[in-house]
Amino acid sequence: MNSILLIGNLDGQDALVKAVSSLPDISLTKTEDEQGARINLAASDASLMICNLTDDGPVRLENLAKITRKYPHIPTIATLNPDHFQVPEVMKTGASVCLCHPVDPGELVNQVVKVLEESTSGSVRGIPIHSLLQMLESEEKTCTLRISKKDETGLIFIRKGVVIAAEAGELANEDAIYDLITWENSEVELLHFNSQRAKTIKKPLISLIMEAFRLKDERDSLEEKQELLKKPKLDLKHISTSGSRISLDIGAKIKLEFDEIDTPLVSTMVGMVPDQHIIVTTPQPFSIVQNAMENESRVIVKYVHMGRLCMFKSVLLKTITDPSQLLFLNYPPVIHFHELRRAKRTSIFVPCTIHLPKGPEYYGVLVDLSGLGCLCQVKIKGNAELPAFDIDTRIQLRCLLPGLKDDQELGGIVKNIKKTATEIRIGIEFIGLQTYLKDVIEKYLYSVESISV
Repeated sequence: MNSILLIGNLDGQDALVKAVSSLPDISLTKTEDEQGARINLAASDASLMICNLTDDGPVRLENLAKITRKYPHIPTIATLNPDHFQVPEVMKTGASVCLCHPVDPGELVNQVVKVLEESTSGSVRGIPIHSLLQMLESEEKTCTLRISKKDETGLIFIRKGVVIAAEAGELANEDAIYDLITWENSEVELLHFNSQRAKTIKKPLISLIMEAFRLKDERDSLEEKQELLKKPKLDLKHISTSGSRISLDIGAKIKLEFDEIDTPLVSTMVGMVPDQHIIVTTPQPFSIVQNAMENESRVIVKYVHMGRLCMFKSVLLKTITDPSQLLFLNYPPVIHFHELRRAKRTSIFVPCTIHLPKGPEYYGVLVDLSGLGCLCQVKIKGNAELPAFDIDTRIQLRCLLPGLKDDQELGGIVKNIKKTATEIRIGIEFIGLQTYLKDVIEKYLYSVESISV
């Protein structure tokens, strides 16, 4: 639907109004002066303006110039009386077509159709703004780009391929173009440009593009830093390893950070002698990292265990290449760790029974425990079928918790399920856990903390 705004005194112009109204997909709005035109255009954009200058009425040439400067992307047809205005001076105000009085209704209709066809080249999606601007530059195109993104709209004015002005919200000119170039997932319409905007952008297009993306990188970096500041900082805790074996299982993946190498290296735990050294595989490819693998090199070891991000400082004691490429690291006196989970948890081995509502009873083992839930393992022997658990199924557990003499009943809901051919592991969130049972679990978790890293 094309919206046409008729501006000026239309007395005696019924034939012209009727002719334009007869066009398909046309809506007409009438206003008597430049102020009314501004109010209408602020509320709703128009596809075309027809301005009546045939008499000495309220809409004079200077008023037309104000409108075309404000809305240079809307083409204008001016009807004029040669006794009052000359065609060249009207065209200088930004009119696309001038028709002299008396205006033939058929000619007006033809010009309306022609101007509407020429003033809108369609819309574009999926092409970056900077690429589209470069295409228009090579074609020396004159047009207005109207760029829309959600509730935001911006305009870029182009004369013979050169970006001369822009606006986006409260931003104007270079500030606006820097913002618009980096808009993503936007829709672009190619509209008319009457050249009634002064050249306020002086830089060449390539400079505008480079500066726009430099500023975007700065904004993204600042936003990333602000997001990091908003995130709650994890408390760094420490625990001594004296007299205890750290919980690094054979085959566990770890990361090694050497001062001489910018990126962390992935290695595998293969053995340890408590209070003496830890043995890990040499990161590959060895040809790249061997220069950093010198005796007495400092290294930071990081790994995840039981919902904790653990790390410790060490020293490379020795590197061997035969019969395997291995690193011997100094045994750490202390482990530093962050709690990644919202609740303390620990490995455990407690036999239990699982009761489904209106279903059979299964025997299993609690292998992980926290104050919020647990992980239960059910193994199947022979040809027996695995139990059919579903997410959000309510269940009852019966088990003997550490520190208590009698079995306890724990209500819960299934939150995750992992199956293999011989077992099923069920993540359970406690529901309605009694306060004294939660205290028992928390007390147990703190009691084993000193040997769980």
